Amino acid sequence: MKKRHFFLLFILVQWSFGQTSNANTNDNNAFNDFYPIAVKPSLGYLSNMNAHEDILFDAKPTVYYSIINNIIENMQSEENKAGNAFYMSFQPHIRMYAENSKPVKTPSYRVLFGWQHMIKTKSNNFFTWAIESGHYSNGQSGCAFLSGEDDESMACMDFHTTITDESNLSQLLNRANGNFSTNTTKLSLNFRFNELNNADEPYKIHSFTTSYELYHNRFFGLFNVGGYTDFDIRIYGRHRFGLGYEYVHQWKPKIRYSLEQKIELIQGAHSFVEPLRSETTFTIYPFNRNIGFFGTYVYGHDNYNLRFVDSGHQIGFGVSWDLFQPFQITRAKTTDL
Repeated sequence: MKKRHFFLLFILVQWSFGQTSNANTNDNNAFNDFYPIAVKPSLGYLSNMNAHEDILFDAKPTVYYSIINNIIENMQSEENKAGNAFYMSFQPHIRMYAENSKPVKTPSYRVLFGWQHMIKTKSNNFFTWAIESGHYSNGQSGCAFLSGEDDESMACMDFHTTITDESNLSQLLNRANGNFSTNTTKLSLNFRFNELNNADEPYKIHSFTTSYELYHNRFFGLFNVGGYTDFDIRIYGRHRFGLGYEYVHQWKPKIRYSLEQKIELIQGAHSFVEPLRSETTFTIYPFNRNIGFFGTYVYGHDNYNLRFVDSGHQIGFGVSWDLFQPFQITRAKTTDL
């Protein structure tokens, strides 16, 4: 079993290192484009949030594939055009647990289609909005809160009717194969204040992000596939609000670091669910590339699909990949009056 654990970890590391790139090199690979609003791929250790499970590692091998992406090109153009990215994104979230029978449990998958629009202001700052829509699930078939029964079976539905506002969902959760499924649409806004050096590269960045995510039953709001039941959405909550701040500093020619704070609030979920999630992360990038090493502290609800019913404290560390590292831009033209 230890060999199997090591093999899976090796595959994830090999895949992830394939994401590394340099901002100032020409690369026509559609997997290596830049996205100002993105989920960073990561791989690392994460402490346990509760006594039910022991986490060995946590991985987010996120992939973005550009259909069209001219963000870097237009930010480096003298014509001061807006940049756009149309893309598909596959965002798995995988955890391995210290169990012999089923070490990887209920991995989740987001399959999204997105559009990001980015403009450069007269002060050489960046404003971006993004809209993403698609499907989010863990691909399981079991009853969410009754182990040993299929989802939407009579036994499952009968048991779910016994759940009240006072029920402890963390204790009831089917951690082996409980089903989680929804369709989702997310709108995000980001503003980056850039301080440029003599090479026209940002060496200090203040980045502010806000987002709103809606869980909805129909795929793209149109097709009745991949959604949820009435019971499910009363547990999940339909609305998620996000706030984020990141400070990036090019400290040395080959070293930069970032300090990031993210907040998520769930609205409309079951009363047992902790609405707040806070993540504080410090990352150092020692090679002037997009690969970095991070340490993080988490408070609030978990973000591993159905385990949002868990809450507590976590610490973690590992390696991550920046999908929008600082790059040389063309300064906005100014007009003399």
